[in-house]
Amino acid sequence: MIKNIKLLELELHSECNRKCSWCPNSLVDRTFYKELDETNFEKIINELISQNYDGYISFSRYNEPFLNRELLEKRISYIRSRLPSVKLISNTNGDFNYEGIDLDELTVMDYDNTKVEEVSDNFRIMRLQNINNRAGVLTNIKCLKRVTPCYEPQYFVGIDYDGSITPCCNIRHDVEAHKPYILGNIKDDSLINILNSDKAIKFREQVALGDFPDICKNCTKGPGRYTCDKPDIMGETS
Repeated sequence: MIKNIKLLELELHSECNRKCSWCPNSLVDRTFYKELDETNFEKIINELISQNYDGYISFSRYNEPFLNRELLEKRISYIRSRLPSVKLISNTNGDFNYEGIDLDELTVMDYDNTKVEEVSDNFRIMRLQNINNRAGVLTNIKCLKRVTPCYEPQYFVGIDYDGSITPCCNIRHDVEAHKPYILGNIKDDSLINILNSDKAIKFREQVALGDFPDICKNCTKGPGRYTCDKPDIMGETS
C-alpha cells in the first residue's frame, strides 16, 4: 500500500502559534508543544526506505513547522540522507524565518493578505481560498451533501505528532468525532500493517464508492495538488 501513497503528511510536533477561525485549531487546543518521538520518526522513515518510497513528504498538518526550525532542519537532513528521491514540502503561516530552508517546495500562506502574490518552481505565496468543513469540525461552513466519490485515502496518509495514522488530511486524532477513523498508531504497529488492515481497506473502499461516514458527508475537498494525477505546486487545494 505504501507504494500507492503519493503524499505523507508528517507532523513533527504539536504546536501552532495561531488559532485561525477556519481551522480546527480554533476549537482544539494546539498551544502546547510535544514532539513526534524520534524513535517513531526513524521507524517511519525506515519503513519508507524498505518500500523504496519516492513520493512527497509534507511537514504540514495542524502545527506550524517553522516554530521549531532546528527540529525541522534536523528531520530534513535525516530524510535527505536516506530517501534522496523523496520530495520534501511544507506550508507555513510565515510568522517564522523560512529563508534558506532545504525544501523542494514551500508555500507561505498569506492569511493576512499582506504579501505580494508570488510563484516560482518551488515557492509560492498563497492566499486563503476554498475552505472545507474539516471533516465536520467547522460547523459554520455551509456545505452541500457530497455526491462525488473520494479517492484521497488511496494516495494519502497523515501521521499526527502522537503517532496516530489518519486516512485524510482533515481527520485528526484530537477531535472526538474523528477517533473512530484513526487507522492505528505507529507506536503499536508498522505503517505497512496499519495501511493494509481491514479497517483501512474498508475506509478506502467505502469512500471511493461514495459510501461516506457522517464526518465526510458534507466534505467538499477534491484531489489535493500532490495526490492528483499530475502533482504540481500550482494545483488546487481546499
